[in-house]
Amino acid sequence: MNSCKAVVFHGDGTWALRDDFKVPDPPPGGAVLAVEAVGLCHSDVAQLAGHKHVPGEVCPVVPGHEIVAKVYALADDADLNVDVGDRVAVDIVWFGPPTQSNPFGVRCYGYSFGLDEGAGLWGGYGEFMAVLPGTHLVKLTNNVSAEELTLFEPLSNMVAWLDRLQFREGQSIVIQGPGHMGLTCAAYAKSLGAGVVIVTGTGEDAMRLNVALDVGADHVLDATASDPIEAVMDLTGGGANVAVDLASAPGTPSLCLDLVHHGGQVVWAGLKDRQAVPVMTDTVVMRSLTVFGGSGGTAASVEEAARILNRGDFPTAPLLGTVVGLDEINLAMALLHRAGEEDAIRAVIKHSH
Repeated sequence: MNSCKAVVFHGDGTWALRDDFKVPDPPPGGAVLAVEAVGLCHSDVAQLAGHKHVPGEVCPVVPGHEIVAKVYALADDADLNVDVGDRVAVDIVWFGPPTQSNPFGVRCYGYSFGLDEGAGLWGGYGEFMAVLPGTHLVKLTNNVSAEELTLFEPLSNMVAWLDRLQFREGQSIVIQGPGHMGLTCAAYAKSLGAGVVIVTGTGEDAMRLNVALDVGADHVLDATASDPIEAVMDLTGGGANVAVDLASAPGTPSLCLDLVHHGGQVVWAGLKDRQAVPVMTDTVVMRSLTVFGGSGGTAASVEEAARILNRGDFPTAPLLGTVVGLDEINLAMALLHRAGEEDAIRAVIKHSH
């Protein structure tokens, strides 16, 4: 096989499916992966529009960062702790030498490697991709489908965030936004023994809120039909221990502050597509709140997410959403934008090799 397909984001709201990419050779010390599946995420919408929110982000680019792949080829000098044929999760964060434009040397697969490097295939929207030496690849089971295993990336975020909060058994959590990140958060919190898990959404989220109940939420709320603050206070006996904003609405960061009790913790992680949002900072001060920014996982949390998924008892099937082929990228993007009549909690591209 000499050529393959990939989707390119141009950074101006447009994309193209191309079939003229050359299957890459392994970079020195690196590997080539045959991508099995890639999950789509709301951050892809911001990337499509050209919003730079990841270190070193470039356009045009082959995107895709929730990547499950098989090792296709290894360089002779590769030291990646994997063998040809292994199924792996790709930790998108790569640490390289600092440059003037990127002083920390941090780059991300699917974001920070352009079409002018190598074969231009550095993201999961391509059928194949190259990875550099030092890339963190984590082995995954063959007993769960690749499409379901793409949840490793959002799950790794939840592992990192709730560990940072020292979330404990019996604590309560309210999650704003029933997208795949919010639903994964609900499932993971419940697996940790959360006392009360609440997921909020809008009147358009009925299907997603039903899935929330299937994967671990104790209560779901339509925040447009009733007062979410009053409801959360009642359900938690005075406020949640933790509130997580994973919504795209500009009002949810401020609302988080009113959903937790005195001394509570808040995670802001929902991208607002660069909208300025009003926040009452006095609430943070007067109620001794702690606010964290949730931007991604860590190497350790990727390892833990893989361990959880390899065990086979995490609810990956109800969190799968709609699976499409690369030739159906228009449908995938419509689902991601919630632009058509069909809705899905998630969209996943499955490659055929």
